[in-house]
Amino acid sequence: MSTRTGLQHRGRKAMLSTLGPQGLAVFLPRVMKVMTAHVAEWEAAGRMPSLFRAARRLGLDLSVDVVMGVELSPRVDRAWFKKQVETWLDGMFGLPLRFPGSTLSRAVAAKEALLAALMSEEEVVRDHQMSRDKWEAAQGNVSAVLEGMSRESPSGIIPLKHVQRMGLFGDGGSDLRDSAMSIMHGVFAAADTTRWALFNTLALVAMSPRVQEKVFQEQQQVISEHGSEMSLPALGAMSYLEAALKEAMRLLPATSGGLRQLTEPLKVGDTVLPAGSMIWLYSHLMHCLDPALWDGRTDYDVPPHMDWRHNFELAFRPERWLGGEGEAAPKYYFTFGTSSHLCAGKNLAYLEVKVMLAMLLRKHTLRLQTPDMLKRCRFFPFTIPPGGTDTLVLVPRQEPALAG
Repeated sequence: MSTRTGLQHRGRKAMLSTLGPQGLAVFLPRVMKVMTAHVAEWEAAGRMPSLFRAARRLGLDLSVDVVMGVELSPRVDRAWFKKQVETWLDGMFGLPLRFPGSTLSRAVAAKEALLAALMSEEEVVRDHQMSRDKWEAAQGNVSAVLEGMSRESPSGIIPLKHVQRMGLFGDGGSDLRDSAMSIMHGVFAAADTTRWALFNTLALVAMSPRVQEKVFQEQQQVISEHGSEMSLPALGAMSYLEAALKEAMRLLPATSGGLRQLTEPLKVGDTVLPAGSMIWLYSHLMHCLDPALWDGRTDYDVPPHMDWRHNFELAFRPERWLGGEGEAAPKYYFTFGTSSHLCAGKNLAYLEVKVMLAMLLRKHTLRLQTPDMLKRCRFFPFTIPPGGTDTLVLVPRQEPALAG
């Protein structure tokens, strides 16, 4: 194993440990606190005026306040900080042209403002120096530093911000600016994954009264067995809800894939791509070609298992994940990557979306005010609705599933 590969492996192992069952148990009450505040706001209005912006705001709050646990002194306005993060993130996906006043120019300015704010925070400076001291004492052995941090932690769980920071140290980024950037990397990854997972899943579930009713019935059963509290055992018992989440992510992946560089030649049909070529792993296309679901026919534009535009009930079937009679279980599921590139935050994203779906569907049915909203969206690199089309209405249930 090369030094670089070994470093990635050790960093990934630490990340997976932090986001394992013990780590998720620590995250859950914090996730609940943030989500409860957002849901109360939506319930008071009876709707999310913009599902897209609501998912963005919730993703930001979770990434800043929970996942990365960014601590800011009173002199830094937290709302300003999050607004700068939003401006930065909004400039990540567009033409790389820094015209004055462009989205990219605003994003670069926001990035520098965020870095300056973080680098002036005593908490960040102290954490950076602590990490640097440990790194230098270990003579640059990141694995030894992470193992030591794990032993020092009462729970054995290393905060994500420390794992992120040591990853950059291992890449040679050991300055204070690098430490600040490691926090922003974590915020970026968590906020965007949560946003797209929430937006895509809520939009698809809102289009299916049948799926909502089955989730509601399951929630009644979960409450009767585990009580109304959102616990890890209760979330683990929500098999149909998780199947609905996976089915939504199959149809509209939260991530559109990623770039990879070939380390050896790759033959695709009659074409050979040489080593060193950059390729794009496109999750949506791989789901289209799932051998368990695609019959190989080419006489239609979109295979039935993906054609939610024209045959929604046939395309959006959570039952296919549960091995129901006549249902084929998908073979391909690349929403969060695969193998050594599987997203370490997958289980945290599942936890967040499952909690949100359970909270909403226990008390409400969901309805898109513009029923064909998804048909109007653009889908590359992500699902983005036209303004004014993404209002999500919360219709209170006459008998919510709240009795213990």
